[in-house]
Amino acid sequence: MGFEIHEIDGDIRSAYGLTVADMNGDGKPDVIAGSMGSKMIAWYEGPTFEKHVVSTDHVGTICVAAHDITGSGRPDLIAGSGFSRSDRSITEYLHWLEASEEDGNWTSHLIDEIPYCHRLGMVDVHQDGDPVLVVAAIRGVDGTIEEWDDPGDIWLYEIPDEPYGKWPCHKIGYACLNHGFSAGDVDDDGRMDLLIGSRDGLLWLEPPAEDLTDPWIRHVISDLESSETWTADLDGDGINEILSIEPWHGNELAWYKCIGGDLRHGPWERHLIDDTLNRGHSVQCVDIDGDGKMEIISGYNGEGKTLNLYRATDDSYETWEREAVDPGGLGMGQMEILDLNGDGRLDIVATGMSSNNVRWYEAGSDH
Repeated sequence: MGFEIHEIDGDIRSAYGLTVADMNGDGKPDVIAGSMGSKMIAWYEGPTFEKHVVSTDHVGTICVAAHDITGSGRPDLIAGSGFSRSDRSITEYLHWLEASEEDGNWTSHLIDEIPYCHRLGMVDVHQDGDPVLVVAAIRGVDGTIEEWDDPGDIWLYEIPDEPYGKWPCHKIGYACLNHGFSAGDVDDDGRMDLLIGSRDGLLWLEPPAEDLTDPWIRHVISDLESSETWTADLDGDGINEILSIEPWHGNELAWYKCIGGDLRHGPWERHLIDDTLNRGHSVQCVDIDGDGKMEIISGYNGEGKTLNLYRATDDSYETWEREAVDPGGLGMGQMEILDLNGDGRLDIVATGMSSNNVRWYEAGSDH
């Protein structure tokens, strides 16, 4: 289908945390990225993606989200910083950066210390315009640096009316080697579920019907170690399937279909798409070319780093063709898929963890 590659930032060490929001209220989406390798959080102003550095104080920013916390009408930024798998001199922490129209560093406010904080996202669970913050730790504190058996907790934070202090939080789950999560309405009940990729397997956390501090139900889709997740109606039958990269930073991209008719009890049948990834990272499934069929977009950040698009070639979705969107230029951290330039076509924006860059891929007019 063809994508034109645009470099947003060609020099951002270990680019990882990523989100997209209208930061200045001009109606155009802007890109926000954090660095794992330097003390830098920045937003890039669309459509030219001029760089605005808002923090030079926080190393290891592995995850970032945007939300208007103060009610000012401008998005603030929420970040998980201090992440390191080896240097334990800093405890990972959750903080928010208060939006400012002035140049220079935005004021940072500590929300909480979360050892091994790894992923976060604003999730509108009840789809009523009142999102909560979900934060996941990749592991717990027990064990040595080399040991990853202590489960990482998953926390739900409510944004308080007075956000200048520790926010109320509730533990809603846990998983060993709790690497990636995504939000989606798995069972089409109007509530956003969480999908977790972990050593415990591919997990679905189903939210309670009313109070989100009530227990969340944990469903095991597969007990195979998983790294990244996504849910979508892949085959167009009106029932959602689930995608997974396996194992942790793995080489296999797979999708799961419930064949028992009951999503909560399965069984789920596994279908392999590709087994040639090298440190697979990030996966999404959308109809990116507008042909009425779903495509899969996924990348990896090991040697040969590549961003790929997958398209089914048969009605059973058993065979796939792979198109290299970016062969060798981006070692995937995280990505978002949206219409970035307002032309009505879906584009891809991604951070390059092993390529030290941020790029966007403009969909061509040939679809």
